[in-house]
Amino acid sequence: MPSSSNNETVFLRIGFRSPEQDGSLTTIELFGVPGKTSSTGQVDSSVQIKRFFDDLIARVIFRRARLIPECDFEYLKIWLYDTETKDAERGYQIPQIDERDLEITSNVPSSKLELIYVLDNQLTGTEYESWEKIARELFTPLFLKLIAPPELPSELANNPFVKLMEASPFGKALEMVNSTLDPYSPMKQKLFFNALIIQID
Repeated sequence: MPSSSNNETVFLRIGFRSPEQDGSLTTIELFGVPGKTSSTGQVDSSVQIKRFFDDLIARVIFRRARLIPECDFEYLKIWLYDTETKDAERGYQIPQIDERDLEITSNVPSSKLELIYVLDNQLTGTEYESWEKIARELFTPLFLKLIAPPELPSELANNPFVKLMEASPFGKALEMVNSTLDPYSPMKQKLFFNALIIQID
């Protein structure tokens, strides 16, 4: 386990096993998941963060892999990646990306996820074409899962009348409805990555 002082954010690797009965893809490992060190020295991520990544990334991929008959991928490594953060400031290592890697650009303008890089697999010709087709089918649905509801512009958010409305029973009821419709809304709005790097094994 990584070492860290209390309450300092550390970045973890967490694993997911497929809940699907069939399909070749059984394991996904996610790197760069934020966690904390507890008072007992244990390093872990919150249940809510684990559930977020399970519901919006791991299960989406497992389910999709089962629906693609030609998908024979068995194990994925996925790094959470912010393209604006310098490597020295990231807090964890990521693989190097180069022009041989497959780049999948978001087809959903409002998605917080903008890019997916799939690391080069050394395939060529028709084998590569088949691999690329499967990779695009498998990972493109992730863009839809990471759409955040629009935030109020700062001038409106700081308006006393708006603050009063948010604190009113009506505002609280609206917030409850929104959280019921999408319990992950706040986490999506504060997403700390805008890309994924994926290695297929």
